[in-house]
Amino acid sequence: MTNPSGFTTPGTSSASESSSTTDDTSTSSTTDDTTTTTSSSTSSTTDACPAGSEGCDCLDGDACDGDLECVDGTCEAGSETTTTSTTTDADPFCGDGIAVPDEVCFAAPVTLGMGSGPAAVLAQDIDGDMHADVVCANASSNNLTTRLYKDGNTFGSLAALIAGTTPSAIVAVNLNGDGFIDIVAANRGSADLSIFLGMGEGKFMPQTTIAAGMQPRALVAANVNGDGFDDVIAVNAADNTIGLFPGDGVGLLAMAPFAVGATPVDLAVGEFNGDGNLDVITANNGSSNLSLVVGNGQGNFGAPTAIAAGGAPSGIAVGDINGDQKPDLAVSIPGSNSVVVMLGAGFGMFSPGVPFTTGAGPSDVALVDMSGDGVLDIVASNAGDSNVAILRGNGMGGFAAAETFAVGQAPASLAIGDFNGDDVPDIATADGAASTVTVLLTDP
Repeated sequence: MTNPSGFTTPGTSSASESSSTTDDTSTSSTTDDTTTTTSSSTSSTTDACPAGSEGCDCLDGDACDGDLECVDGTCEAGSETTTTSTTTDADPFCGDGIAVPDEVCFAAPVTLGMGSGPAAVLAQDIDGDMHADVVCANASSNNLTTRLYKDGNTFGSLAALIAGTTPSAIVAVNLNGDGFIDIVAANRGSADLSIFLGMGEGKFMPQTTIAAGMQPRALVAANVNGDGFDDVIAVNAADNTIGLFPGDGVGLLAMAPFAVGATPVDLAVGEFNGDGNLDVITANNGSSNLSLVVGNGQGNFGAPTAIAAGGAPSGIAVGDINGDQKPDLAVSIPGSNSVVVMLGAGFGMFSPGVPFTTGAGPSDVALVDMSGDGVLDIVASNAGDSNVAILRGNGMGGFAAAETFAVGQAPASLAIGDFNGDDVPDIATADGAASTVTVLLTDP
């Protein structure tokens, strides 16, 4: 999946099936204070009162015995010797309001009623207040619902938008250049896209629709043809295609299909072969592989190249995991309870996948720096365990053991954004079996 929030990797915001609820778990890092003590003495006493003894005269700067201090000209018991202290890191405790590298902290989860059968969630500022809000696609109630972030752990009242049949993915775009966020939803049941043009303040026009392929399952927005307008790309699971909907500065034009592998369920964009043009990669659940289709920069894509995935994938994310300026892949594999990492080698090639255990049935995956150390971490929503797993990256392609945080029942997808404005990424999950979205607000 691609994140809508500015915390992630190439592409524009999209969401397709995932969810959440959480226990408060925290990890912190600490650096001991470094102290330097300097003392010098010039002492003058009489034989009757040994220098430095308690009750004896002293001058400012004299050294008194033991823990004694020179106070008002006399050595007296007092506090510890004065030190000059330099703390190399801020207070490393969760909840102290100070974000420290390597600290991953969340407040108590916020559970929001959203609609029936949440399949996808966005963490996107739709009212222009610089705070992410919640947008949810509800597959059973055939609508989108929104809640605006207010303050603290508070969100506003529920607003609903009628969509097509079985909306399963949503993406944030700016189709008409008016500065307001627009929303596009993929309706799996009615084989079309719903377009909701934004009016500002979190409000949207009623839907207009455009035909898609059969069973559109995931969406991404990016300018793939170089005309400066947002385009939308869908994966059509029953057609084994991606569909490009070019933007024209007003809305979306008719779909152009391109073949990929069997039953594509997610996709991401990136510049994989070094030619400067955006390419598309899909996660194909039916053929247990990935398809890379190379873009020519003008809205056309070549024949698919198959890449082994190590199992039937459910989600895919793109980012530079090892810092070599080449896009890498993280692919969620529910059957092996893992995320498989493939490092980019350039020219559209990737290293063999290395699995990292996440938890039961990862449904979605993101790459984002959750710990503030400048290195991408894996975030996965585990539908089987009803939690979110965070695996901290080491910057060289490896990841630590999963740290898990409880969310709602059977999360279908996840999104990353900054709700509370602390410049630390928060997590939202679409809780597929609970009719809720769970928001995990970071609490440094």
